[in-house]
Formats: sequence, C-alpha cells, structure tokens
Amino acid sequence: MSLLEQRYRSVLRLLPASYRAEREEEMVDAFMELSGEVPDEANPRPRWGEIASVLSLSMRVRLGGAGASPRFVAWGEAVRLVALLGLGHQAVGSVIELLNWGHALAFGTHVAWTGPPGSLERLVSIAVSAAALCSAVAFVAIMRGHVRTAKITALIGVAPPLAYTVIPMLLVERPLSELATLVLTVAPVIALLMGFHSDVTPRRRSWTVTLSPAAVGLAVLGGTWLVVAVRPYDQDWPYLWLGFGTTILVWAAGAVVVLARRSSPSWALAMTATGLLLLAVRLPLLDNLPEGASWTMVCAQCAVLWVLSTALAWVGARGLPRASVAAAAETGPILREG
Repeated sequence: MSLLEQRYRSVLRLLPASYRAEREEEMVDAFMELSGEVPDEANPRPRWGEIASVLSLSMRVRLGGAGASPRFVAWGEAVRLVALLGLGHQAVGSVIELLNWGHALAFGTHVAWTGPPGSLERLVSIAVSAAALCSAVAFVAIMRGHVRTAKITALIGVAPPLAYTVIPMLLVERPLSELATLVLTVAPVIALLMGFHSDVTPRRRSWTVTLSPAAVGLAVLGGTWLVVAVRPYDQDWPYLWLGFGTTILVWAAGAVVVLARRSSPSWALAMTATGLLLLAVRLPLLDNLPEGASWTMVCAQCAVLWVLSTALAWVGARGLPRASVAAAAETGPILREG
C-alpha cells in the first residue's frame, strides 16, 4: 500500500463505519486514479478540496444523506425538525412584532425604535427590526420546500442579534442569559443549514400548517393584552407565562403529545433539543428573582422542561434503530424529509 493510499484511507475514516464498509474501496480507487502514480519520496498528500468533499459527504451521511443507515436517517430528521420548530418559534415572534407595528401605526402609539426620526440611528434600528421579519419568511419558505430562499432569509434574520450579542460580549462581560438566548436563536439556523442538504428533498406542507405561526401570534398577543387589561399588579407570577412563558407552555403540551402518541424517535429527539434550549434560557432567571411566588413559578417551569426533556430523550434513544458496522442498505439518491 502506497503512502498516498494510506493517507486517503485515513481521510475516509471521517465517514461512518457502515458507509465505509460499502464504499471505501470504490472511493480509494477513484482518488488514486485521479492522483496518478506518485512516489512515496514525494511525500504526497490528499488535496484540500478532496478532504473538504469527504467532510461534506460525512455530514450529509450522518444527517440522512444517500447511503445512510436508518439510524443516521432518524438523526437527520431530528435535526430538520429542530430547524422547523425553532424557525416556527421565531416566526411567531416576527408576527407579534409586525402586529405591534400595525397597532402603533393605527393608534399613533410609540414604536420602540432608537434615534430621532430621520437619523442614521433610526434607519439602522428600522433595518434591524425589518431583518427580524426574515425569520417568518424563512419559515414559510422551508415549509413550502424552498430551501435556498429559507437559508438566505434565515441568515439575514439571525445576523442582527448575532452582531448585537457577540460584539458586546467580546468587549465586556455579559450575563449568561444573553448567551443562552443567542444559542436559542442561532441553533435553528444551523440546523437548517446542516439538515437540509443536497441529498434531502423537503416535504411541501400545506398553507394551513405553514401560516399557523400567524394564528399563534394573534392568540399570544391577544392573551398578553388580556392579562395587561386585567392588571393583576398584586401578583407578578402571571406575567411569567407571557412571551417566553407561553413558549414553554406550548412546548410542554407538544412534549406530552409526542410522549403519549409514541411518535418517531426523531420527534422525541427534536423536542428534547428544543426543550433543553428553552431550559438554558429560563434557568438564569432564578438568580435575578427574590424568593417568593415568582421564583417558585420559574422553578416549576424549569422542572417541567427538565422532566419532559429527560423523558423525551429516553424515548428517542430507545426508538433509534440499532447502530451497525455492516454495510447499510441503499436508501436511494434522494431521501424525503419526514
């Protein structure tokens, strides 16, 4: 075995064992044919482009690409579901912000934009707010099967919070809660970029499901206005169920449904990931609240997130197909996202 062939085989170890068992010899032969006869004295190495292609293939196979084992297919579906759930959550926030804009313009109330009218600061503030609406566009695009549009608009939507959080963190120490919130915002976009790769054809979903964040946004905003109108100033804990608290409530209801229906392991694992992200955002609030009803309510929310996430992780892990180092059966050149 030549030195170059040894190095090619070392690079191919980036691929899952089941995939290598089926394709390694074929891939080594192809690489060696392209490279030609190179003596060991020349210290030959695989080209960077070839290494990058193997890395890309490894990611696609591990996320349900062509030739992936059933276990990797399930993991790929879970990653794509994290993208859909996260973008759906962001879309609801975009709808609420858009409705608040409409309310402000209709009734002449104040819009939370910085800087005086006509200034560059005000223009930047409006641009940042408009970019946040791209999350809703990304959700609609991916639900209708337009992957490229979804990825572009999702990146635009996440750019402002990424810049406004990371840059201050590099200059001064920031609360841990801000980092957790940033991870909650960025994680669905990363899942979108990785999960919806070239080997996957996303399902084209109905407009009823696609536009559901608009209905949820209306319901959440209506509930918020109702609580504010009632004005339970003698109790602070009801406000903990507004905004992010509503997200926890909806997630918990979805988790119970997934557990009760014994859904696919992909759904259980995706709900586990989103639940832990929500827990990471909520947990730091305990340090900022005095002991009392509000502190107890946050403890209860964290406990619900932890218990349900643990149960979902157990169900998801048990439901995964068994890993095998044997050659995986071909799943076809194109997999449909489940």
